[in-house]
Amino acid sequence: MTSTRMEGSCLPSYRTLSALALSEPEDHVRELTDWVEHASAVTGVSGAQNVWDTAYRWLRLAQGLRTVTFDMSYDDGGMCSAGLDFDAVWTEMMEEWQQHQVRLGYLRAALEGFVRLLHPDIRGPEVAVEAAERRLHHHADAWPVHARAVADHLWTHAPDGVLGAGTPVAAAVAQAISLHEMAVGGHAAIPEPDSDAEGNVFPTGHAEVCALREASTVLLLGIQLLMAAAVQDDRVAVFDDKYLLDGMWIPDSSGSRWVDEEMPYGEYLAVLHLQPGEPPEL
Repeated sequence: MTSTRMEGSCLPSYRTLSALALSEPEDHVRELTDWVEHASAVTGVSGAQNVWDTAYRWLRLAQGLRTVTFDMSYDDGGMCSAGLDFDAVWTEMMEEWQQHQVRLGYLRAALEGFVRLLHPDIRGPEVAVEAAERRLHHHADAWPVHARAVADHLWTHAPDGVLGAGTPVAAAVAQAISLHEMAVGGHAAIPEPDSDAEGNVFPTGHAEVCALREASTVLLLGIQLLMAAAVQDDRVAVFDDKYLLDGMWIPDSSGSRWVDEEMPYGEYLAVLHLQPGEPPEL
């Protein structure tokens, strides 16, 4: 017998706010991809546009990812109903887990591509993100909202994880890449369903899914920080304005305000990952 019993979903508070809540990775990457499409690297280096375009296409792959299909059934010639229930639940679990795992790989490829272009002298995305964080230290308005909170939350999934980076998001980027490396190297544990005394089969692995989801968000925020610093240094140019046709809440000195007009893409970079929210009552 299958069951919807949950072992405790992981839902950070920054995803449940009534205003200025963080979007899910699939929405986040769509808006960041749109931003990159309206920007370009300012450099005279030969082949720079090809590197930019390749990194952009990795973002497009992450944007286009919708589902990953599995069939974990195993026909041993006489499987009991409990075994069928187990396989059905495991199939659903793997589809969700691997969707986040695949997206994380695409986003890592995009981040590393942008780092190679914007910081050819730096080895490692986390080092480039750390440089961006330090560059933006006195530009609070350019910082992506919730970036530090996401970094702190990812650390709760691996308190003994990668050390070395000296700034919050850079350390989280290193941790996200480590999570991806563990899977690529076959070191990541694969969650399986569990069951109770009555034979009810229920999904597990919520912490693993949460870690991958937040790791993807960290890499997206890392790209945003990288771009924000590059805009400050005139190494990336942004074209046009973002027209917020349906409107969205953005932070301001009073907490938040509703915007339903054009916003320069340079300013939109710090808020593009927020859920629009409901319009104010008239």
